[in-house]
Amino acid sequence: MKISRIIILMMENRSFDHLLGYSTIKDLVGVPSGQTVPLDPSDFTQGTKAINPNGLDECVDDPLHGFDNIANQMNGGSMDGWLKECTNEGRDLDNPISMFTPETAPIINTLAENFAVFDHWYCSVPSSTDPNRAYAMSGTSNAMVTNFNGTLWSQQSHIDWLNERNVTAGGYYQDDLWALGYFEDYHKDDNAKRIKELDSFYTDLKSGDLPAYTWLQPRSSVHDDKLPSWQHPDARVSVGEDLIKEVYEAIRADPWWNETLFVITYDEHGGYYDHVTPPPTVSPDGIDSDNGFRFDGLGIRVPTIAISPWTAKGVVYNEGEPASNEFDHASLIRTTNEIFNLDGFMTARDEWSKSFTGVLTETYRDDTPATLPDVYGLDKFDRQTEITYQKSKEINEHLEGQILMFCKMHYPSSFRENEICEEAKKENAHVNQEHASKWIIKEQNKMMLAAGRSI
Repeated sequence: MKISRIIILMMENRSFDHLLGYSTIKDLVGVPSGQTVPLDPSDFTQGTKAINPNGLDECVDDPLHGFDNIANQMNGGSMDGWLKECTNEGRDLDNPISMFTPETAPIINTLAENFAVFDHWYCSVPSSTDPNRAYAMSGTSNAMVTNFNGTLWSQQSHIDWLNERNVTAGGYYQDDLWALGYFEDYHKDDNAKRIKELDSFYTDLKSGDLPAYTWLQPRSSVHDDKLPSWQHPDARVSVGEDLIKEVYEAIRADPWWNETLFVITYDEHGGYYDHVTPPPTVSPDGIDSDNGFRFDGLGIRVPTIAISPWTAKGVVYNEGEPASNEFDHASLIRTTNEIFNLDGFMTARDEWSKSFTGVLTETYRDDTPATLPDVYGLDKFDRQTEITYQKSKEINEHLEGQILMFCKMHYPSSFRENEICEEAKKENAHVNQEHASKWIIKEQNKMMLAAGRSI
């Protein structure tokens, strides 16, 4: 068995129970039968609501998933504070406890049934998107527990670390760079030339020019007539499932399939219920956050699947070394480095995190599916209406972070910390997602042309 290519696709904001909790895979720790959540864990006389299998393709609101929200949801490890937090913040009560089934999320569930699924994989920080992506991409968030604010991350990225050691590494994004532009070292020439649009992923896959390590990033907002595919709760699960299906089927059809490990994971739970208490961990670098968090506890479980013709079918994988530790996003770094026979660790966290090299067996399987089922829900909404709706929405903090990054990068004389610059406001980038996306792409193209990169 030889793995020469590792491909990672990180989706957005869904807990393990939310997408895989109703799976019937043997030994999988899913939603307990009859599971309920109290309306107020300090006063059970107020009643409970049952976890239900009625997951919404597009949510009524974005469930709460900031650092303080998550602490309240976890409630000291009791995992029963979701509905109280929703009540306190005026959010819908059913949304965070409505789960998907193998019928309504057939792509992720079919992959779990056919390959190796982790039911004790935790996000690295009990916080939001960008700190967790930072851990997956560098082994630390550099003491950050909030989302990107426009200032590039100074810690070394795993892509840069690998390229320094002559293991080719790069990334592919859908339309906007997003987190593939957040590290300072991503803008170095040797790294920048290996960060491309997702269309190039399919081209490079066919031509055999894919890097040894590939990071895939879904679309984070609406662009022209293309819907966001990241599955963040302001976007549809079905559109993200369609992306996963497309990527898997392309990899499966490739001649290098027999040397490929493809991992699908989610950055964080996105405010959705999960019943398993996250365990303790170690700080990557001994630096506490501004709010005093010591990075000594993991975040909530997220779906993660290891896909290869060398994994067993439908296995729940909980082994790994060190056996006393856990799987989290830094496991991606540790496992990649072990597969490519690289010594050393990036941080104390990836040194602590479990490796999952053991998920790869010595038995090649010829029964892996060439295609996946049809996506559920794509035919249940009008696409043009959805595009118009997405364009009209207020900008989210991820779009704002990208706007701030380009304000600071291209208009430093007018940049004010955490304020959208006048150059962006003149083109209404702050008004809605349509204008924000257009401005980001324009500034992104300007950056690439200045660096001599193709648009």
